[in-house]
Amino acid sequence: MAKKIDNGVNKFDQTAMSTDYKKILSFELGNDENWRGNAVSLPEDIIEYTNITCLEIGYNKIEHLSADIFRNFGKLLEVYFNHNRISEIPTSIGLLKKLEILTINNNPIKHIPHELTECISLESFAANHCELESLPKELGNLKSLEVLLLNDNHLSSLPETIGKLNQLYRLELKNNKLKYLPDSFSNLTSLKQLDLRGNYIDTIYLEKLKKKLPKCEIKQ
Repeated sequence: MAKKIDNGVNKFDQTAMSTDYKKILSFELGNDENWRGNAVSLPEDIIEYTNITCLEIGYNKIEHLSADIFRNFGKLLEVYFNHNRISEIPTSIGLLKKLEILTINNNPIKHIPHELTECISLESFAANHCELESLPKELGNLKSLEVLLLNDNHLSSLPETIGKLNQLYRLELKNNKLKYLPDSFSNLTSLKQLDLRGNYIDTIYLEKLKKKLPKCEIKQ
């Protein structure tokens, strides 16, 4: 794990970085309470950690990730960059074919790149407290998705393809700007938990939806 040595300065103790990068399976940049919140960028030699399966860079001041940042990390299973200042998800995210968990809560992200829908193994995606205004129309390509958390955003609609998420069992959309749901929504027969509180969806519609999804607990 990289360790910060300057108080408030984004530098890293090179002696703490193993020269045998291939043995490092997890890279964490935000778990040490002594220096959490000070990093504004990633260390240059992060590209050497080609075998990591977990990347955790949360609780810092990072504003930008290079477009090709994920090009060298084909083995990643989990990525977390909560509580930063990142406004765009790098398009190279689509190269992570093994990625199972992506959590990006509390970042000023307005749009999700369509490349994310190429993460065919993605099971859990959390983007709470962002500034999302839309979702990619290709969302339905995420056939393995089981958990989708999008609370506290600015979503006014959902793509029709959401109905193709056959494995989805938990969907949270609390505090958005939704007035309706796509017709395909009733196809989400695996859905067990649905949170729609804080939206503008008609009560009559929700009652009909409950009949179409009798096994789903709907919070409204």
